[in-house]
Amino acid sequence: MEAELKRLVMRSPFEVRVPKPRREGEATLLYPFDARIAWVAACHHRTSSRISWDLFSSEAVRLEPLFEELLPSLRADDRLPAASALRFSVDLGSAHDFEASPLQLRGVVKNAIVDALKPRGVTAEVDADSPDVVFVARRAGTPEHRRTVVGIDIGGGARHRRGARVTSGPAPLRETMAAQLVMLSRWDARSEPLVDPMAGGGTIPIEAAGLAVGAAIRKPGDLPFRHLAAFDGLPSEVPDLFPGTTPRILALDIDAERIGTIVGNLRAAGLTGASHEQSIVIGQKDVRTLTPDDVMKLLPAARDMKPGVFCFNPPYGVRIGGEAGEGKLLELYAAMGRAMARFTGWRAACFVANPRFVEAFGHAPIMTKPATNAELPGAFLVYTL
Repeated sequence: MEAELKRLVMRSPFEVRVPKPRREGEATLLYPFDARIAWVAACHHRTSSRISWDLFSSEAVRLEPLFEELLPSLRADDRLPAASALRFSVDLGSAHDFEASPLQLRGVVKNAIVDALKPRGVTAEVDADSPDVVFVARRAGTPEHRRTVVGIDIGGGARHRRGARVTSGPAPLRETMAAQLVMLSRWDARSEPLVDPMAGGGTIPIEAAGLAVGAAIRKPGDLPFRHLAAFDGLPSEVPDLFPGTTPRILALDIDAERIGTIVGNLRAAGLTGASHEQSIVIGQKDVRTLTPDDVMKLLPAARDMKPGVFCFNPPYGVRIGGEAGEGKLLELYAAMGRAMARFTGWRAACFVANPRFVEAFGHAPIMTKPATNAELPGAFLVYTL
């Protein structure tokens, strides 16, 4: 997440340096607020799950003390939206260690927001369907120092909901995790081809293409910027940040039915047509028989590039693959490892939620990073081949 944000801000319209963030656990980065950096993150950042602007923090774990601290804090806060009328909603992050139900916690935050805005002449009402601003309440911190945080969601909700995946394969990888996988592979779109040999719905190729050109995933008009004074005067358009980059991506799948799915999702993401026909090539192929010659024939532009990167999300044997039995699944992993061994000098990166994958694949990972996809614990793995 940190590396992606630095890369984006360096090519943004703003002359600003990204400060070193403070890490909070494995999944949260805390930055000092700068509206320009926040604008870039909200519009372009692909690897984050949610982007919020924290307003309030308290050690309170019960409703009454939380309300007593939150209300005066919000009343004095000039960062709140200024309007004669405001529709808002309150989302909850993790709150399992708060000493009240999620519904009660949401209610306290809602009441404090309404009461804080009333003296300013703002009529605030809850509208979960089409809010102007979404507030987020969550429990945060380290196990030794937990706190309740209230902020404004400036990133447009859950970031994996890109709106481009119109059809999913049987076991899709979240878009945010696909972007993380590409970043962890250290793919250089200017000089290396990228191959997804098990593309399914095309999530990894789509995210790779977006990362390569610095494409936006949110438009400023779809975000709450117009209701927040801190964002006044910032751009209303979001051009690609790396417009001169032409990625070379090969999306393959053994299932002929998946080819139409990939095409449909590419079209929804705006990645079809003459301007993209050489960037993303689609083909039907069994990864177990894949050779370097196959890649060069399907993606001829790769002949003039360095050895490339495999990025893939293999079956785990949980949602798909189970019917074939564990033995056949391990045979698939082993055959994939043998096929990729033909690609000397390449790298391979995958997310997999099967603990037996590493042994069966037959290569030693140079990086292992635990993660979870749709509540399935697994790991990102990176290999040199």
